[in-house]
Amino acid sequence: MGCPHTVDDRWRISCCGLPLVFTMCICSIVVLVAAARSTSDGQQTQAVDGSSSQAQSAQEQHPPGDAQIQILGRRFNESEFAQGQAIYTQYCAACHGIDGQGQFPTAPLEPDATGRIGAPPHNETGHSWHHSDVLLIRYVTEGGFSDLTRFYAMPPFGDVLTDEQILFVIAYIKTMWTDQQRASQQQLTEEEQSRFAD
Repeated sequence: MGCPHTVDDRWRISCCGLPLVFTMCICSIVVLVAAARSTSDGQQTQAVDGSSSQAQSAQEQHPPGDAQIQILGRRFNESEFAQGQAIYTQYCAACHGIDGQGQFPTAPLEPDATGRIGAPPHNETGHSWHHSDVLLIRYVTEGGFSDLTRFYAMPPFGDVLTDEQILFVIAYIKTMWTDQQRASQQQLTEEEQSRFAD
């Protein structure tokens, strides 16, 4: 016996069913998006309400301790970080930002009206951690050695700060980086040291 539906009937049923399936899919997506937004909004509200306590908790979990921050193998303590912060505030913050956000925080790598790029960020958004300890010390001691038509000049601080103070300020700058950035920069420094030791 043949099927009671003709080919045309089956075509009509499948074509009529497609919009229903499509509508169900759209409804499911809308419900999932609404649920995701609700969860995200709840998390954002919680983050805003508890941001200071969460930040404090994160600092307690990963304090910039002497085990994390070192320069050429020397480790630093909280007192030295505090001295570095005071030096940074006095000599560096005017150009690099009080929180290390750079001279032009909204566009740190864009030239200004003079065509020059401002003092770079030293926090986790910057590139200071891409340089070895030796180069960071050299930058602070001798000043910037970049093309002055494209960058603002960084003055040398070798005659202003002691070698110890320069280390303190660099150690403090390292507290602005992530653990991963510190580890990467330390590895870079160690590789450079081993290369030149040979």
